[in-house]
Amino acid sequence: MLSHENLLATAKGHLMRLDKANIKSPLTDRHCSFLPMAHIYERFILLQALLRGTQLVFCSAPEKLPNYLSIVKPSQVSVVPRVLNKVYDAIMTEVNKSKIKKFLVQQALREQPSFLSHFAFRKVKNLFGNEVKVMITGAAPITPDVMHFFRIALNIPIMEGYGQTESAGAGTSTHPTDMSYGTIGSPVPVVEIKLIDVPGTTYRSEMNQGEVCIRGPSVFKGYYGDEAKTMEVLDKDGWLHTGDVGEWASNGALRIIDRTKHIFKLCQGKYIAPERLEDIYIRSRWVAQIFIDGISTETTVVAIVIPDEEYVRKNFQSIATETAFADLCKNEKLKEIILSDLKRLSEKYKLKTYQTLSNIYLHPELFSQNNGLLTVTLKTRRANARKHFQSIIKSLYQVDPTTASRVS
Repeated sequence: MLSHENLLATAKGHLMRLDKANIKSPLTDRHCSFLPMAHIYERFILLQALLRGTQLVFCSAPEKLPNYLSIVKPSQVSVVPRVLNKVYDAIMTEVNKSKIKKFLVQQALREQPSFLSHFAFRKVKNLFGNEVKVMITGAAPITPDVMHFFRIALNIPIMEGYGQTESAGAGTSTHPTDMSYGTIGSPVPVVEIKLIDVPGTTYRSEMNQGEVCIRGPSVFKGYYGDEAKTMEVLDKDGWLHTGDVGEWASNGALRIIDRTKHIFKLCQGKYIAPERLEDIYIRSRWVAQIFIDGISTETTVVAIVIPDEEYVRKNFQSIATETAFADLCKNEKLKEIILSDLKRLSEKYKLKTYQTLSNIYLHPELFSQNNGLLTVTLKTRRANARKHFQSIIKSLYQVDPTTASRVS
């Protein structure tokens, strides 16, 4: 249960941070709303815009977003990393086709915004309407390479925020002038944050690590009609236990390093935070959605992968255009390509051996609210997914990776 006071506190907290950085919003500023209204992130961003008198335009469908951005020319853009990842990957795919373009982009990214970066990235600025003054990203982690690219390409402050629905989105945010990577900033002015020990792990508050707890006027009242669940996350002193594991960096900023929720243990004693791994593996252009799971008697993790159908049809040459997508997902060669790309990402982000996918299953149907595998905020219903794919997950440990795509 979230009150109007909760949302107001979050919106005002973020506005205080923008004001402190002297980022003003005249009445001529524009915001283009395209994220789901069920998501708390979009709710408080809209309230923040209303408090400032910002003009609002609502995008009617995600696929129309590029047209909306070019017409609306927003002053502030609020995005999720998934959107920026897609834009970044599409740009770099095109850049890598030309040695000259690749050289220019590499040089431009080596320095602070300059004439070269202005020249090299003018088309990138045009993608967002060419009038953006500040960008905010949240709801999931963004990788340093993507953050660096857009900071240089757009030459604007890009802030990263962290929060939960239960805190009305309030938690931390980076300062507009903070150019560091890998952290999510300091507490927004309206909340307190502390780290507490995580039982059964090595995370200890005296080591500046532990579960992130939030307290303040933005924290929710509880889960409607579920006092037991409320007591699990909201203690008697008003602290919200987020389930995220964080650590304080040397500059006083928070860094999320793990999850206490959904963690499972492999047979060698290693703990797996599947959502953290999914945030890395989703970077593959071949992947639309991914669900990572494992069995406590095994030493590795496996995944259910829903391939990006459009990308597959454009880039997998061994198929006929009329081939049904369900049949494509049974193609052994396609599976080898996708698994190889996922292992490339595990090497790029220096994942441990036990965090590297040993096998995958290609599933043709996207997770959705209709099939019960997504929440209204577009997060995976992990309990449902685990139950739905239970037999398949088990089979992935029993067959060779090159033949697991045949499992039905």
